[in-house]
Amino acid sequence: MLCNPVSSAAHDVILVVEASCDAGSLAVLHGDTVIANVAVAMGRGRDDMLTPALAPLLQQAGLSVREVSAVVCGQGPGSFTSLRIAAAFAKGLAFGLDVPLFAVPSLALVSAHDEQPLSTAAYCVYTDALRDECFAQLLDVAADHTVTVHADVVRVMTRDLAEFAQGRTLVHADAKTDTHPRATLLPYLRDWQAAGPVILDAWEPAYGRLAEAQVKWEATHGRALG
Repeated sequence: MLCNPVSSAAHDVILVVEASCDAGSLAVLHGDTVIANVAVAMGRGRDDMLTPALAPLLQQAGLSVREVSAVVCGQGPGSFTSLRIAAAFAKGLAFGLDVPLFAVPSLALVSAHDEQPLSTAAYCVYTDALRDECFAQLLDVAADHTVTVHADVVRVMTRDLAEFAQGRTLVHADAKTDTHPRATLLPYLRDWQAAGPVILDAWEPAYGRLAEAQVKWEATHGRALG
């Protein structure tokens, strides 16, 4: 789906940010065409690697930041730290450029090992959620590789995952196996604009659960934090 850069006047320029796991990514789109992308290392204890990756990415695309007309951010669930960094990055850009910010489900952006969309099938895509649980989402991939999401993400016990999947093909979204959400998969996601842009000062990623540090603090002190 990658191609040579085209005139920015032909389509809106979209910056996609995905960092729900240790393997983050950025992509620049003209309409439905990916013209530049970069992988970004994320994860606990890492500094913000998204911001310094932006300028080289736009240079690769032959564009300036002022030509970005919309920002799309993977909303999780996934790594609490990575999602917070991605959300702050995306919201800051959208605010500074005065462009809309759209949020899309990260698990719908999972690709196969060769960075291509999953093959035609009904899937249950899941990722680890700690405490013997996982986040799971049901979706279908059509013959043209377009992805249709059928339900919101659900947190289920790992032992109940097969029952929840109801015979669908299970896909573990895991950076270690190179099957994980990627910004380049946005063009395949059906109706990603349907919900409209988020409200910047109110939107937060769908973390799925509290941060482990907060859970431990509240357990120690016997009360909710804040």
